[in-house]
Order: sequence, then C-alpha cells, then structure tokens
Amino acid sequence: MKTPLLSIPRCRPLLPGQVLVLLLALPGAAVASRPTASLETAPRVASSAARVADVVKGRITGGPGGEAIPGATIVEQGTTNGTSTDADGRFSLTVKPGATLVVSAIGFKSQQIAVGQRTSLEVRLETSTTDLSEVMVVGSRGLPRTDVERPSPVDVLNAKDLQLTGQTDLGQQVQFNSPSFNSAKTGVNGVANYADPASLRGLSPDQVLVLVDGKRRHQFSALNLNVTVGAGTVVTDLNAVPSLAIERIEVLRDGAAAQYGSDAIAGVINLGLNKSTGVATVKTQFGITQEGDGAQYLAGANYGVKLGKTNPGYLNMTLQYQRQEQTNRSDNYVGGIYTAFPALPAQPSATQIANENARRAERGVYPQVGQPFKVGVYGSNQANIYQGFFNLGVPVGGSGWSVYSFGGFSRKNILAYGFFRNAQPANVNFSPIHPDGYLPELPGRSDDYSGVVGVSRKLAGGWNLDFSTGYGYNYLDLNANKTSNPSMGADSPTDFYVGRSAFGQSTSEVNVSRNYEGLFGTKSFNLALGSQFRVDRFQLERGSPESYFVGPFALAAPATPTSPARTAKAPGSSGRPGIAPEDETNTTRSNVGVYVDVESDITARLLLTTALRYEKYSDFGSNVSGKFASRFKVTEGVSLRGSVNRGFRAPSLQQTFNSVTTSTVQSGAIVQTKQLRNNDPRLVPLGVQDPKAETSWNYSLGVAAQLGDNLLFTLDAYQIDISDRIINSERLIKGSGNTGIKALQTPAFDGISEIRFFTNAIDTRTRGIDLVTTYKTELTDASRLTASLALTFNATNIENTSDTPAALQAGTANRILLIDTVSIGLIERAQPRQKILLSATYQVGKFSITPRASYFGSVTAFEKPTATTAIPNPRHISQEFKGKTLFDLALVYNPAKVVSITLGANNLTNVYPDKVDSNRFASYSNGEIPYSRNVAQFGFNGAYYYTNVTLTF
Repeated sequence: MKTPLLSIPRCRPLLPGQVLVLLLALPGAAVASRPTASLETAPRVASSAARVADVVKGRITGGPGGEAIPGATIVEQGTTNGTSTDADGRFSLTVKPGATLVVSAIGFKSQQIAVGQRTSLEVRLETSTTDLSEVMVVGSRGLPRTDVERPSPVDVLNAKDLQLTGQTDLGQQVQFNSPSFNSAKTGVNGVANYADPASLRGLSPDQVLVLVDGKRRHQFSALNLNVTVGAGTVVTDLNAVPSLAIERIEVLRDGAAAQYGSDAIAGVINLGLNKSTGVATVKTQFGITQEGDGAQYLAGANYGVKLGKTNPGYLNMTLQYQRQEQTNRSDNYVGGIYTAFPALPAQPSATQIANENARRAERGVYPQVGQPFKVGVYGSNQANIYQGFFNLGVPVGGSGWSVYSFGGFSRKNILAYGFFRNAQPANVNFSPIHPDGYLPELPGRSDDYSGVVGVSRKLAGGWNLDFSTGYGYNYLDLNANKTSNPSMGADSPTDFYVGRSAFGQSTSEVNVSRNYEGLFGTKSFNLALGSQFRVDRFQLERGSPESYFVGPFALAAPATPTSPARTAKAPGSSGRPGIAPEDETNTTRSNVGVYVDVESDITARLLLTTALRYEKYSDFGSNVSGKFASRFKVTEGVSLRGSVNRGFRAPSLQQTFNSVTTSTVQSGAIVQTKQLRNNDPRLVPLGVQDPKAETSWNYSLGVAAQLGDNLLFTLDAYQIDISDRIINSERLIKGSGNTGIKALQTPAFDGISEIRFFTNAIDTRTRGIDLVTTYKTELTDASRLTASLALTFNATNIENTSDTPAALQAGTANRILLIDTVSIGLIERAQPRQKILLSATYQVGKFSITPRASYFGSVTAFEKPTATTAIPNPRHISQEFKGKTLFDLALVYNPAKVVSITLGANNLTNVYPDKVDSNRFASYSNGEIPYSRNVAQFGFNGAYYYTNVTLTF
C-alpha cells in the first residue's frame, strides 16, 4: 500500500515553517526493524459537563532512539486549530472536549489520537520510508525547512546512503553521493598523502567550510605544497571523523560566509552526529582489489545510552578501526639503475645496455634490461586508523537548561613513498650506503583531537540561547626512512625525523534567536544574533639535525691524483628534507565576529532571508560579508529560489607563516628554494604585500519542485566571482638578465637560489549548473524503489592576473610570472568539469539491490617540458585524460531484523584513468608514475570487491 506524503491542514495560528521537522536520518536497516508507532498515556482526569475547552500538553518523539521532533504539527481534527512542537518536541494546545488530534511531521507517518479526558500525551511516530521531504539545518537559523521550502540548495546524505557506497573513508562516501564534491586519493604526493584534498564546486579545498553539528571544524596542520589539486592550500580532514559517528551530512551548495564566517565561499559541509539511544550498531567490512592488493579491514561499533527518565538526554559513542594495505600501480621500470639512460622516448644505446646488464649481473639485485620489474610504489598508502567519537546532550533538571558536548580522537599512521633514487654516482641523490639505489619510505602520524561543550535554553519571551566553546588540534609528525642525506656520504644515517606541523583552534560563540508570529504582518519573522571569538595557532618544529644538515659532500670537487672528480650531493634527508631551526614557527592570531540574520515568511508563498557579518582579524584587518536570498512558491510543490552573497576567505596561518627550505643540487651547485613567510622583511623591498582576504560574489538561481508524491527535482545555476585569490607564487630564480631575477641579487638572499611566497595574484570566475532528482515509491507492501540522478557541470577560469610588483620586475628583461601554466592548470582543469551520479535501490522483502553509475569528466595536466622535448609551445605541454564511467553494485540481505549482510563491487568493470604519455611527459618517471599526480579524477586502483556485516540491536 502506498504511503502518501503528509497532507497538513491549514490552521490560522500555525506558521508555515512550523509544519517542518528537524529530521534525523536513521542509520542502515534500523529504520525497518523498529516497532510501529506507539502511544503512552498519562493519568486521566475527571470529566465535567461544564468543560468547554481542555489544555492538552505533550511531547512528540520518533525514531529508534525516541528523539524529540521539533516542528511537528498537532492539529485538532476538523478545525483550523493547531500548533507545533518546540526544540524539545513539546507542545501545548487548547482543544474542545473529546477532540481528536492529528499529529504529523515530515519524515514520519502521521497519527490520529483521541484525547478523551487526558491532559498529557507522549506520542512516538514511526519513520516513513518513502518520504522525499528531508529537512535541512545548515544554512538557516530559522524554522526547519525541506528543500522545496528553502532559498538555497542542500544535499542531505543520510547514513544509509553513505554506507551503501562500500567506501570506508568519509570523504570517499561523500564523493560518490554529492555531485559538487570532489576528493580523489593520490600517491607520492607530499602532504596529500596524509589528508585528502576535498573541494566543492571545483574550487579550492580551503574555500569550503566544514561544520560538525553546526560548529566550525578545525583544519589540518600541514600545507599542501606539491603539484596537485589544492596546491598551496590547507584542507579540513573529513577522514578524521569516523563514518559510524555520522547520522547524516548536509552539503550546502551556496556561499555562506555571512552566516558562518570565513572559508564558506563554495559552500558548507555539515556533519550531523548520531544521537540515537538504545540502539547498538556493530559493523565489520573486508575488501580487496581485483589485483589482489589494497586489502581493507574495518571494524566499528556505535551505541547510544539514554540519560534520565522524565526528560531523557543521550550519550552516543563510536569506536572505529581501519586498516588499509598499500596498492602499487606503477609500470615496469625502463630506466637505468647503474648507467644513465636517455630520457624517453629516446632509447639507450647498445653500449649503455651492455654496461647496465653487466653491473646488474655483478650485483645480482635486478633482472636484465627488458625484463619486467618495478622499483617504485605508486598507489594507495598503507594506513592504520584508530578513531573514537562521542555526542552528548543532557537536560539540566527542570531548569530549562540543556548541556551538550561532542568531540573525538583520530590517529592515522600512514606509510607513503618517495621517488626511486638510482645508483649512478653522478646522481645528486647517490649514496654509498645504498649501492643499488633506494626508495625512501615516508611514514607520517597524524593525531587529531576535538571537543565542544555548550549550553542552550529557551528564555523568557521566546528567545533561544546557545553558548558553546570548543577546541580542535591536529599535528603531523613526519619521518623519512630507508633513505640518506647524500651530502654526508657514508656517515649518513638511514632514518630521519623530519619534524612536526601543528595547528590548534579554539572557538567560543554565543547565538540567540527568536521566531515571532505575525510581526509586521508577516507569517513568521525569525531574528538571530550572535558573536564568535576564535584563536588560531600554527607551529613548525624542527626535525633531527641530520635531516637538514648540509654535509661535506654538498659541493663538487675536482679530480686529484688520488681521487676522481666528485659530483655535488644533495643536502638533507632525500625524499623529504627536514624542518631546519630557521624554519621553526610558533604564531597565533585572534578573530572576533558578529552577525545578524533575519529570515521571514512574508506570506505563505514568499520567504526572504538576509544576513550581515563583520569580522576583525588581529593580523590583517577586518571584513564584511552579506547575503540576501529568497524563495517564492509558485504552487504548493514548486518554488523558485535565488541568492546573492558577498563572502570572503581569510589567508590561513599555514600560508602566511609557512617557512620551508628545500635544498637540491643543479649543475653541480646547491640550489636552495626558500618559502618565505609573508612577514619576512626581505619581501618589503620587492614590493610584495601581505596577503589580504579573498572576497567573492556568489549568485544563484534555481527551481525546486516536488511533483506528486514521489518525485523531487531541483535545478540551480550559479556564478562565483573571487577577487584577490591567494596563490603560492612560482619559484622565482635568483640571477640577472634572461636567466633570473635581478632584484634577488642582494646580500639579503645570499645562499638562496629560489624564493616563493603567498600573494593575492588572480581573480577567478566559476560558473555551473547542478541538477538533483530523487524518486521514491512503495511498489507493494513488501517492495519499494528509490532512484536518484545528480549531476554538475561547471568551469573555473582565471579572469585576471595581477601585475608583478615593479620592484621585483626591475632589471629583469623577461616578464616575471607569479603564476604560470602548470599552476593555472591546477586551478582550471585538474578537477572534472562534469560529474554525473545515477543510482537506484530496489528492495523486496529481505533483499535489496543497488546499482550505481558515476561519470567523471575529463581533466587536463600541464607540465613544463624538458630540454629534449620537441613541442610547438616551449612553455608547457599538456595532456587530456578522458572522462570515464564507473559502475558499482551492492547486494544487501537481511536474514533477521538485527542482521544486514552486503556483498558489493566498486568499479565493477575495472576502469582506469588514461595513462601519462611516456613519450612526452617526464613525469612518467620511467614507469614509476603511470597515472598523473597533477589531477584528481577518480583514483587508479581498479575494481574493488567487499563484504560487510552490520548488526543492529
């Protein structure tokens, strides 16, 4: 029997927004296993013939944990007399004697209840499995609203959607559910090995704000300085939160800096934590790739405890462990180990091959030239991940106060790899302690802590008060093992401590809000005010002395009667030089922000909302952001919506205070590349100014429609203009004339060969369209179908590039470029411009099947050519990697109410990205890197098969 969507009677006192409910999406099969709606009655009171009205009070709850339902509708049947529940699910309504109440809430099945002589009711609603109208929280401080009711687009991903992907990382679960979100794992890629770059609407990872239950989440500590997506940015590590602790994720696809502060240029991702009680979930999963590597093990448990009886609170806890074995997708090595071979596509001579084979035979380590073998590891990194999270909410007696707290811990031990170092004495990385070459192992440990505590209360006059304070901290300890400091020769150790990056953020905020009925003649008028105080701290701590030491072999030496000529050797631990004492950093900054937010149903059809926010930073000044949005209901099920907002992103401390020295050897000389802090006095004479905040104008226009009882459709077009976008400059080479920058020829830069710094150098424009459709229906009493199609088409282009400072350009004939083709390509073409997600779930009885198709559009990688590459454009070469479609399949069997067994295959047809053109790109590295590190499409591990067992009881 089909279950229709809720039909809510019209009632004069009832506000349009109050018919909506804050729906807490329930995990997995727990929804189906719970009992039907129940009614608990309070003591009866004596009847009286003289009664003309009764006051009925009560509380509305729902779901397996009996959570309060705010915004539920209570209507006296046959009348327009009604009300809605408050934040704790409570209501009070005056009704006629013998009345029947109709209780309804979005996401739940409605009930009819005869009041009789009762004055107090406890009603528990059953979840509706086919309801389309999920309610969003993020993006509004007013009444909870469904997507058709809201002025901005929001994707709601519930726990079941996330788990059905078969992915174990939270970031990858979102990747295959939200079309605007992009996150792809890479290998041999610096900081990206330890925290996946994740972006929204094709922008940078630091232009999306991450919240946890509406509170700002701290960022990762280390800056991504490699040539990959998000170069020069710092990410928020979604994978530091265990997936089992998440009840749902809301992805706000609209600028929201005026509402939440810096970083929300592309949008907001809100992680909604699990609040269920009385339900235990235990999950185990094992998976492996078609190649037989990359085995994954996951074991986790979630359990919630109800605290108290009369007005219960909750304590929900999660523990999770994950083991990831490495994969290796490198090609067979075609370079020389002991003899220098020419760069591809040129082939070695017969003499070179003979010399190489003779040396290989002598050493007995490698097969002969032409026989297959690998020297590198390029794929997913080996990882051990330990995580715990909690979520607490407790009413304080009958005072009206509630205390809440959440937080957790994550430890990730990750083993990454560098590039293979060959055994040719002329190689700057050659080490006598590794006579057959070596592959640096680069282990890292990332620890992440977070905690928030707050109090809330409904004050006199209808005001809601929320005060919270929280702290988040991340550090990354890096090592380099099985490597060498070549400049130390045979005296070098093989294992090094590289150093630590650390970032901490404390946030305290107060928020007050009130919803008025009929104010200024409106249907509803919600006013929210608040203030936030934030302190950030960034640290870099030195590594072991040998990791940055410049040894005696760092300079070349001519031949003597007793020794041959010596090639200069690279200083520092090869693969990852250590943090030197002069690069250590310990800096803080503070930020104060205040905002006002107004949201009003002017009429039953027209919703207007506006927000204004002022923030002042201790290190670079202040900024003002604003937003105006509207929704107009053409009919009850069709709405037009649009928004205009001015946002901003403050430069991160990891950008402005990052100082890293990298030493290499080029043409027999030590080349030292210095990442300069922006407060470095040496930048002042060059005319380089401190970075200021990026500012953006975001325009959005869309339509949302619920067509009948089963189909939801949203279409949104947008444009995001970002001015003064912060980038890391190109490597500026010291020198004069056409060979380098004359302005660096001063004593201040003695010993430094190249410099980099962060600067507001470009303006960009992003345009796109998002389409999301969902269809749900009950085919029979025992079967149902859910289908969805989501797609995005967008493009980011650089509209303007700032002039190079005159003092920096002075004396240099060639134009100095602060951003060149490779960096431009990372911004414009390294992420797919098209992404399409199609999925369907058919459930019949105890079985369900979910096929999925995911299309990732083409990407393009750019590279500066080698001297031997014949190309028409001497500045760059590029390669397009075609769009590909991945197919997934999941089969779920529920043999009992408490057991769910899943068999699944991701990338069922074993699709890989296009390979790097080895004839044109030096980045192929003789077979070590067959798939580009410069782009983020969908990964390169091929087909993956898994099974999991989930117990819910």
